[in-house]
Amino acid sequence: MHEKEQILKFFDSTISQYTSDDPFVVGWGSLDSQIVRFKVLADIGDINNCSILDLGCGVGDLYGYLEQTASGIDYYGIDFHPEMIKMAKKKYPAARFENISLEDVHEKYDYVFVSGAFNLLIEDNENYIKNWIIKTHNMAKKGVAINLLSKYAPLDKKYYNLCYYDPLYVLDFCIKKFGKVNLKHDYLPHDFTIHIYK
Repeated sequence: MHEKEQILKFFDSTISQYTSDDPFVVGWGSLDSQIVRFKVLADIGDINNCSILDLGCGVGDLYGYLEQTASGIDYYGIDFHPEMIKMAKKKYPAARFENISLEDVHEKYDYVFVSGAFNLLIEDNENYIKNWIIKTHNMAKKGVAINLLSKYAPLDKKYYNLCYYDPLYVLDFCIKKFGKVNLKHDYLPHDFTIHIYK
C-alpha cells in the first residue's frame, strides 16, 4: 500500500472512534504527553513573532498550545487528511489550516514543527524520515523541530503498528547533513525530539 494511503487509512480509523478533543484521534496516548511534546518542540528557540508551519497538524492542537504560550505567532497548519482539517477548522476557527501536502506550500516559514506525523510503521521508515527531514529543512528559515518515537522505549510502551526510530541514527544523519542539531531524549520514556538549525 502506498505510504499516503496507509496513513489515511490509519486516521480514518481513529477519526471514526474519537472526537477532536481526544488525543487518540491523532494517535497520542494522553493530553499530558501531547503538551509535553509541544513544549519540547517550541523550546527550539525564541518563537515569539515567528511564522510556524505545522506539518501533519491533525486537529490543530499545536495551535491551541502556541496560542497560550507564545505571542505574535503566524501559524499555518497543513494535513493531507481532509477530515482532520475539517475538525481543526471547527476547533480553532481563528487559525489557518489547509488540506494540502508540503509540496503544495510555496513559501518558507521561520520554523517547521512536526509532531508525530512520521510515527506510523511503513515499508521503509529510515529512508522516509531522511527524505522528510530534508524537505522540512528546505522549508525553514530558522529551524525544524520534529518529535519521533524512540527505539529505547520500554517494551510495554510499544505498539506493533508504530515505528520506533534509533535516535542515534537520526542524530548522525542530521549532523552530517546540516551540522547544527540538538537531540532531546529526556522528557518522556518513549520519545525524542530533534532540533535542526539553519
